[in-house]
Amino acid sequence: MRLVEIEKFWKSISRGTRFQVQFYAAAFVIGTLLFFGPHVFPSEIWKPVAEGLGIALVAASVLGFAQRLFFYDDFRTEVEGLIGEALKNYLQSNLLPFIGDGVERLYADRELAMRDFKKHVLLEKERVIIIGSSLKGLLDPTERDGHKKDFADVLRQKVEQKVPVEFLLTHPALAFLREDAEGRKEKAIKNEIIETLKYLIGPPYQSQGKPSIGVPLTNIRLYHGTPTLFCIICSEWMLMNPYTYQANAYEGFALEISKKSEAGLYSKIERSHFRKPWENRETTTVLTKDVMTSIETFTLEDIFPDRRDALVRQKPNNIISPEC
Repeated sequence: MRLVEIEKFWKSISRGTRFQVQFYAAAFVIGTLLFFGPHVFPSEIWKPVAEGLGIALVAASVLGFAQRLFFYDDFRTEVEGLIGEALKNYLQSNLLPFIGDGVERLYADRELAMRDFKKHVLLEKERVIIIGSSLKGLLDPTERDGHKKDFADVLRQKVEQKVPVEFLLTHPALAFLREDAEGRKEKAIKNEIIETLKYLIGPPYQSQGKPSIGVPLTNIRLYHGTPTLFCIICSEWMLMNPYTYQANAYEGFALEISKKSEAGLYSKIERSHFRKPWENRETTTVLTKDVMTSIETFTLEDIFPDRRDALVRQKPNNIISPEC
């Protein structure tokens, strides 16, 4: 239990309650001293009196404090909140890092995680990496969603500060792999990815007057498949949100991970889920002006010219990959 939390709790309770707690605490201390004092400085005259008075004061203080705690709802609620918050902080600060080798916090869904993780992106001075598919759960090209617009503003700030912001997204030609599983219309997810790309880059691919972020083309690459983990990676922190079958990734649990060592969880995911595919030209397309110009007409055959027949021999309605 941190001193700051105790001080905050102390200030939150009423002046009358504070006086009573102080009175009971003083009575307890004085009663304890009176009870044990005669054992340290023996006196046959004062020993029975001191012991009796000490027991009476200690008993009265304990009963008084118990009455305040159990029969006054406001005080009980404050104490329960203080203890609960202290336990939560202890588990997050001391237990989870050891369990997860860098896992600092567990969140029920990505939206809850983003409320805390956004501060790491805001303070980042080296790099920001985002791995996903259409980024529907993170960004809104129309900027009608206030929370998503707030995060877009953070990314704009990073771009203005010349902090590299890099994106590894699903190639639009592979987006159909998720449509049947999610009951989406044909090309719906493909169009979402294309709109996200235009939103990230801005003019000349985004119409004048429409919102954009201004990410350089060279900072975006397209993976020839759907991701298994949504990630936002900063130099020392990572937000990891797994994709689950037939569910939106942003509705699933998320982990906040710190960089503990080069052998830790952060480093393993950063290497295998970003660095290797980012540099692998066989599995990843670098976004260029030519690619962006023809992005809407790309087909599966353009990505896998020698494997198309094997990939589409059957309608892929049993291929499941969740929404980002």
